[in-house]
Amino acid sequence: MNILDNLTNEAKFLLTSMYDVYLKKRKNKVIRKDAMFFGNLEDIHSSIMPKWQIEDVKSVCLELKKHKFISGTQASNTILFITLTTEAIASLEITFGDRANNILEFLAKIKNAIPFA
Repeated sequence: MNILDNLTNEAKFLLTSMYDVYLKKRKNKVIRKDAMFFGNLEDIHSSIMPKWQIEDVKSVCLELKKHKFISGTQASNTILFITLTTEAIASLEITFGDRANNILEFLAKIKNAIPFA
């Protein structure tokens, strides 16, 4: 059983998209802790999931946080200091390695399973 099997398709899509951004940052020589950092909920909405409603991004981030794939601080109606966890990176390395082709194929497949994506 894959650890991602406990996530909704939306959560798999966002997590994999974040992992793709993480890998691109690392290939551009961004240090690890900075590559793992994604800012706040609004940053993820605008840079990774602009077609989703902000409330959907928040709900999916809370799901990923519950499953320990991201960390962050909940404040008022947002999430701050969102970071991809090392557990998430390790799980995704096992699933995809660092091959962009594998990630893009998976993203296309999952996107088709999400009615609003």
